[in-house]
Amino acid sequence: MKAAFLCEFATIRNILLQWIVLYLIVGVVVGIAMQSSVAMVACVTAMTPFLTVFTLAGYDATGWERFRACLPISRGAVAFGRYAMVLLVTVIMAVLAIAVALVLAQVAPALPLEAGAAESLRAESDPLMLASAALAGASIILVITAVILPFILRFGMTKAMRIIPIVMVLLFVMAVPVLGDIFSNMQGLTWVNDLLALLDDEEGLAAGMAAVAAVVLALYAASCAVAARLYRGKEL
Repeated sequence: MKAAFLCEFATIRNILLQWIVLYLIVGVVVGIAMQSSVAMVACVTAMTPFLTVFTLAGYDATGWERFRACLPISRGAVAFGRYAMVLLVTVIMAVLAIAVALVLAQVAPALPLEAGAAESLRAESDPLMLASAALAGASIILVITAVILPFILRFGMTKAMRIIPIVMVLLFVMAVPVLGDIFSNMQGLTWVNDLLALLDDEEGLAAGMAAVAAVVLALYAASCAVAARLYRGKEL
């Protein structure tokens, strides 16, 4: 698996610095335009999984996948390496986005901004709040990534793009009634109010973030196992 991971890293190593510069620019622009560091962190973090997945899939489509198949690396290790690289880059970019938000909060008064914008940026400088925004953005997109990545690995990006929209629509159609029943049953339940009150506390918020991260990582790991099984049967 280490060799597969290093292959994935070698694939995007040269453009990783470009991503960092791009994210710095996008983060500052989004943060100032929306007058919200929280929105900026969530936006930047959410961009990362898709950008990484489709960049790596683009390299596969140009022949890198066949070359990699000639190396002494198992198919399962290739899938594990792909998932690990997407997750690692997401974490790196989330930390970068939080750092940019903290710096932006400090320099906001010195920038030629409206008074309300500077105050808004400074007000959203709590590291835990920014971390929760990064987790929210990453969690939503990583779950979507967990759905689409097995198809991309198994069928390739071109063919997968014809299958994924159908799968996403079917999942949405099935999820709407279930979520509707859940939300209707939640009305008037005291534990919902207790949960919201718990999240208002820093310790409670940290515990909630840990629980969300555990669930997302479990889904992500399950998707990785499925992708590895599917990729073993792919003809290159």
